[in-house]
Amino acid sequence: MAVLAQLFAATHAEALHRADALDLGPVPGDVPHVDLPSMGPLDLEVLGEVAARAVHFGAGDLEVAEIDLEHEQLFRLPEFLCEVLVDLGVAEDPDLPGDVATEWAGSEELDLAGQDLLPVVQAVIGLATQADAAGLDVYLWVQDA
Repeated sequence: MAVLAQLFAATHAEALHRADALDLGPVPGDVPHVDLPSMGPLDLEVLGEVAARAVHFGAGDLEVAEIDLEHEQLFRLPEFLCEVLVDLGVAEDPDLPGDVATEWAGSEELDLAGQDLLPVVQAVIGLATQADAAGLDVYLWVQDA
């Protein structure tokens, strides 16, 4: 399957550079990243809503926002969303990520209904955790349609 989106950990300057490189084609795996199926900012916001409910994290900013007018395909995940994902990764209930993946796959907003999204959820949790430990932000680059 072709990569249609990529989630990665970086500084702001690194994110702009990587987005430019991704716009031109495949780039080396020099930074922590996760290749995603056809997903966009709204899909990750919905994941955040489901995960926040699951870990009883409360409410906060889940809007995955565009960060630069010259990079329309580049978005940054808000700190609250990343914190929720990190918390989901350390939840006491080992089945919780699977429950979140199932609920996320069944959401009306997601076009991937019926697919097993647990590997995606686990990869996103891992990336958010790695970014948190390194003091980096998490960015989403979406292929121009």
